[in-house]
Amino acid sequence: MRIAPEGTSITELDQWDIFYDAKDRDSVLSAVVTSVVRPKTLNGLYWELKFEDADGVRGVVPSSETGLPSERTMNFFVNQKVNVKIKSIDRKNGIVACTRREVVEEAINQLLGTLTEGEEIPALVRFVSRRGVGLDIGGGVIVEVPYRNAAYSRSLPLDVIYRPGQLIRVTVQAIDKEKKDIRVSIKDPWENEEFSRGTILTGRVLKIRGREMFVEVRQGLIGLAGYPLNKMIEEGEQLPFQVLSFDKVERKLHLVVLDPERIRGRRVRRERRIREAKR
Repeated sequence: MRIAPEGTSITELDQWDIFYDAKDRDSVLSAVVTSVVRPKTLNGLYWELKFEDADGVRGVVPSSETGLPSERTMNFFVNQKVNVKIKSIDRKNGIVACTRREVVEEAINQLLGTLTEGEEIPALVRFVSRRGVGLDIGGGVIVEVPYRNAAYSRSLPLDVIYRPGQLIRVTVQAIDKEKKDIRVSIKDPWENEEFSRGTILTGRVLKIRGREMFVEVRQGLIGLAGYPLNKMIEEGEQLPFQVLSFDKVERKLHLVVLDPERIRGRRVRRERRIREAKR
């Protein structure tokens, strides 16, 4: 029976066995991308990875093995979790060379065999850029939806409409099995909604910028509201709002924080006007 040094465990001593076993079995491990590095002696970028419960072990994924369409999207995955396979182990220097590309290739082959055009599926937002939105449609397969197809509301920036880690619904538009290409469209959250002036809705404050608040009243349907002068509001709060205007064609929703006293005052003034008109 092995005895671990004081303050350690057998598991810590055998952490390398996890990597040797994963390499031998060609199995998948999960790790967090900690940085994107441009080495002085090599061409191209690479990811550095951190594996859970594996202190002193550094994962390395060259840009060609990320499974991404281009290097420009590598930065978006920093602090995000990815699945990789182990290709080689340098125990002396504490490095394991990894590939995400092989994991993604297996996933896309599976998707090509199961998806059908017109099918609606869930997708995870992995990154948002000025160019568009990067969606994980399964197994790390990233599909980029360009800005013109992602920005249903032109009055809102993409980083307000979409957030990394957000789950949305998409429709499979086209499948090219020869090119191993899948195209999707994001379901329009405005399509089946209709709000009248005065409607009261519960909304979540996504972002506060200056005196404006971006408020989500349905998944993906975001309106604008002014920041009230007499109330402290923080991002993430859920509050009742009242609709000032709704334009489905222009994809615009204007809201105001619900103030019961103001509504009561309007009701009182309206009732007074009615009584005076009857005299």
